[in-house]
Amino acid sequence: MFYVWFDAPIAYIAAAQGWAAADPGRRNWRSWWWQADEVEYLQFLGKDNVPFHAIGFPCTLLGSGEPWKTVDVIKGVNWLTYEGGKFSTSEGRGVFLDRALDLAPADAWRWWLAANAPEGGDTDFGFGRFAAEVNHDLADSFGNLVNRVLSFTAARFGGVVPEGGDAGEPEHRLAAALDRHLADLRGHHRDLALRRAAAEVRAIWRLANAYLAEQAPWTAIRSDPGRAAAVLRTGIDLVRVAAVTAWAFIPDAAGRVLQALGPAEAVPVWPDSGAAGLRGAVPGQRVLAPPILFAKFPPGWAEAQRQAFAGVAGKQADSVP
Repeated sequence: MFYVWFDAPIAYIAAAQGWAAADPGRRNWRSWWWQADEVEYLQFLGKDNVPFHAIGFPCTLLGSGEPWKTVDVIKGVNWLTYEGGKFSTSEGRGVFLDRALDLAPADAWRWWLAANAPEGGDTDFGFGRFAAEVNHDLADSFGNLVNRVLSFTAARFGGVVPEGGDAGEPEHRLAAALDRHLADLRGHHRDLALRRAAAEVRAIWRLANAYLAEQAPWTAIRSDPGRAAAVLRTGIDLVRVAAVTAWAFIPDAAGRVLQALGPAEAVPVWPDSGAAGLRGAVPGQRVLAPPILFAKFPPGWAEAQRQAFAGVAGKQADSVP
């Protein structure tokens, strides 16, 4: 065991050398590893591997007497278990990456695994829980927010950000609440707190949906078109903020939303404040209503997958009368 973990981390440096050798004109492995004090080096590890990376590998580098970059922060996590037991490749128990992407889009897995990261203790994966939470968070909350705002814009304003109306007290309260969420989210990212960061993104989605439900531009448009326009512009801004803050977790879906709102950066930039986040929609700008972002898992899907990935022992148990 000691030999394996003495030798294996050295391959991190070798991997960087191979990466640089593939494009030597643009890549320099030494800038990452040799006298690289300006580099912030993070490691994300299962708890059983922490000692080898917190003690063994740094001792190897320091013992060489050479200026190798050592780790700055180690993020250790607990176990991810499967339906109350262990994943097992030999028994075919549990879903692995070679099959996972056939069952659900990558964003669904990214979101669930981050939102349920085993930080304070072990996390148990179950298909029922996975389907219920992805349906609720990604389809009903984020997906519904995007669909209701951009579809209404397309139907009633020809897919153009509307003019008219001014922000009022509801929008000022919204900006203050959004500012608090953005500040908390930045803090969670700095602390590498994945579950708390995902929960804060979820809270931003919830805030946006609550604002739209309360202000109801689809109702206001009958009696006060100016107010409906102001609310809808705010809604479009909320869609952008919701996508930008979610991009780290669901980059594919968030990227499609940002492209629907206009030219998008490769890495979206967060607004400096809640108020700034609600000043992005430009009247007259064209926006699109993207297709449904996340199709909901139908009834029976979770149980079918549970049986398919139960493994040899699980299938034998299910067959016992």
